[in-house]
Amino acid sequence: MSGPDEDDKPTVVLDLNLLKKQKLMQEEDLANMATELEFNTAPESESSEDFAEQFLEQRSKAAPSIAGKSAARQEASFPVILFDFTSDFFQKSQAQFPKGFSYTIVKTLADLNQCLRSKDFQIVIFNYDGNPKAVNQLCAQIKAKKPATKTMIMAKAISPEKAVAHAKTASGAASYYQYPLEASKIEKELKKLKALAK
Repeated sequence: MSGPDEDDKPTVVLDLNLLKKQKLMQEEDLANMATELEFNTAPESESSEDFAEQFLEQRSKAAPSIAGKSAARQEASFPVILFDFTSDFFQKSQAQFPKGFSYTIVKTLADLNQCLRSKDFQIVIFNYDGNPKAVNQLCAQIKAKKPATKTMIMAKAISPEKAVAHAKTASGAASYYQYPLEASKIEKELKKLKALAK
């Protein structure tokens, strides 16, 4: 039996359709932001310049400086950009990636744009599960405008058949990787992409 106090309590009514529409609009906004990604060469702002300096500094640290290092280790060291656009996946899992590469975690389109100014070989890795629309648009733009940069898509459910079909589209990546993360498998894919660039 309910007392008089229970009837006076406010009732919360969730409009599930409105919540779905808001989520869809958010995803579309993120995807539209990706289409605004520019590949210019003029400095944008002081913070972007700071990021570019940090990026170049990390890249130079990854270059082998001791003459005694093996040729295989020297060949493996190149920039790998982990694009954490709508998630913290790469920040949380970077320790599971293979050693010997120059990793940079990027969270904004402006910072990705700074990284993509380089004309040297580099790889951008996307977490497809975070925002598939944005990843598709970014892969298409990078493929068209930055031939020295290779893209890799990581996802939970990417079968070989799906990867082959996706690779044939304008948004296709140079490489695909299905989770879970395994350092040896990731290293093999990264080296394969480097070999394709020669």
